[in-house]
Order: sequence, then structure tokens, then C-alpha cells
Amino acid sequence: MKNISVAFFLFFLLYLFSSDCCLAKIYKYKNKDGTWSFTDDASVVPDLKKAEERNSLPTELIKDLHKKLSETVPPKNKVEEARNATVAIKNSLGIGSGFFITQDGYILTNKHVIQGDEAKLNRLEKMLEQEKAQLDQESQLILKEQERLEKVKAFLDSQRRRAAADLLSVYLMDKRNLDAYIARHEQRKEAFEKRLRAFDDLKAKMRGSYANQIVLIDNTELSVSVVVTSYQYDLALLKLYGYKCPFIEPAIPGQLEQGTLLYAIGSPLRLMHSVTSGIYSGVREFSGQSYIQTNAQINPGNSGGPLVTKDGKVIGINTWKVVGPKVEGIGFAIPITAALKEFERYLGQFWKLD
Repeated sequence: MKNISVAFFLFFLLYLFSSDCCLAKIYKYKNKDGTWSFTDDASVVPDLKKAEERNSLPTELIKDLHKKLSETVPPKNKVEEARNATVAIKNSLGIGSGFFITQDGYILTNKHVIQGDEAKLNRLEKMLEQEKAQLDQESQLILKEQERLEKVKAFLDSQRRRAAADLLSVYLMDKRNLDAYIARHEQRKEAFEKRLRAFDDLKAKMRGSYANQIVLIDNTELSVSVVVTSYQYDLALLKLYGYKCPFIEPAIPGQLEQGTLLYAIGSPLRLMHSVTSGIYSGVREFSGQSYIQTNAQINPGNSGGPLVTKDGKVIGINTWKVVGPKVEGIGFAIPITAALKEFERYLGQFWKLD
């Protein structure tokens, strides 16, 4: 009886610690509505299986990109070290920026760099709808005026020429005015159709699938994969597989003082791997989200690049600036803490900021 009990106990231990045991791994992921959910079924977690498969490269196949860039473009200070870890991101939408946040190739950038600005797309669509409604209204007015003039002409044809002379003069003037109006309408319609085709092309690019390439400081171009995009923030996480990468450490939150010198790194206006300087102006709230305010220049192409301290540590992701005739030098960056928290499932093992 004792031997049976021991055998049963050993069997129980074997079952408990076997790989097929029901003690499954729990996964945390975000639904499309932005709420966090938990599951033990890995198949329902977006992009997890693909990421795990691609990330299982043998160690001997991983190339040391950090060493290569340090030798070909040796940095002279901490800001240049951060510059070496910054990349330009190229796709059919244009050029943006991003940066390595981990040694194994995770890249942070703005969502609009890889998907376009959805809010801007919606505004353009609304403007085009309003313009189309106006053109349709003009078309109806033209039809009504044409019908009226046809009736006038029919009346004139039935009258004696001398008796209808005054009415004929009015008719001819109205006809000339209508012809001129139709010509202008056709020009507006042609211009609208051209803008509509351009809009449809832009929408297809933004909502379709296309390749993302990164350009390194030494002009090397490599293909990267989109791991996940944020529902809450203008953020996206990409990955370069098979490389040991230079990366930028996050700055410790809460240690910046107003007036602290900051540097924005990116590729504004296709000026690759540029660095501009400014100061930390404070944290602002917009639509329930916090942004770091700075007067470091943030221009098209800079989006997604790092905002770093003099020690080369990233404090935020350059995102947008205020544009206007009376506005100059006001830019905003998403705090790095927000990005690390948003992508905690992927980056939590590397960085813990409390």
C-alpha cells in the first residue's frame, strides 16, 4: 500500500510539472476598443505567434549592427550615440523617423508615420464631400437655367423678329452668362475630380499594406516589420529581426526641470539624421493625454524620432507641432513612459520605470 502511495505521488508530480499541464501561461493584450484583456489562448493574442517565430533566430546568425555603426560612424558624444540609434522610416507615404529602444531591434515611432494621419484623412474626406455637394447644387442650377432658356428660345422662334427683339437681346445675354458659368463649373469639377483621385490614392496607401524600410546613419536600408500599433496614442512598435542594435535608454521620469536642454533627432524635410536643440518647457494635457512641450524644431520627417537629453537618454517621441502665422517654436512629444507602458507586453522585460 505504501509503494502504491509513493508511485501515485510521483505520478502526480510528473503530471503537475509536465508541459501539457493545465497550468497555462496567461497573456495580456488590448482589444480593438482599447481595453485590456487576459487569456491563456495564445492564438487570440495579436501578432504574438508571428513575433515569437521571427524572434527565434540562432545566436550565430544575429549581426552586430551596433559594432558596425560605431566603427563606420563613430559618435563623439552621447547625443551622437542616440543619433546612431535613430532611423529614418521610408514607405509609400513618405519619410518619418523612429529609434531603437532595445538591443534586439524593437523600434518606437509614431503611428501616422506608418499609417498616415487618420484624422487628417477624415477632414479631407469631409471637405471633399462638401465640395461635391456644392458642385451637385451648381449642376442642378445649370439644368434649371438651361430649361428656362430653352423655353424662352422656343417662344422667340414662334414670334415675329421685330416684336421679340428686346427679349432676344436679354436671352442672348443670359445665354452668354450661362455658358461662362458652365465653363467655370467644368473647371471646378475637373479640379475636384483630380483631388478626389489623389485622395483615393492616399486612402489606399494609408489603409492598405505596404513595406516599411529603415535607413541607418550609414545609409544602410533594411526591412522592418510592424509588431503592433496603439489604439490610444499616436504610437507604433516595429522590429528589425536578426540584428544586435544600438539603442537609446529611457530617461528617468520626473527629473527634468524647465529650461533643461533637449535635442530632437530625426529626418526633417528628408535631411537625414538631423539634430536640433531646444529646451524642456513643461508637460501639457490635450484630450486627456500628456505631452512634453519643447521649442526644439519638430518638422515633417521628424515625427517618431527621439527627444533626448544631453546624456543621450530619450524623454519622448517627437509627434506634432503648432502651426500658424503667429506661432513659432512650439512642439510636442509623447512621453517615453507612456510608450513603455503602452507596449509593456513587448518592452516590459527590458525597461521598468516606476
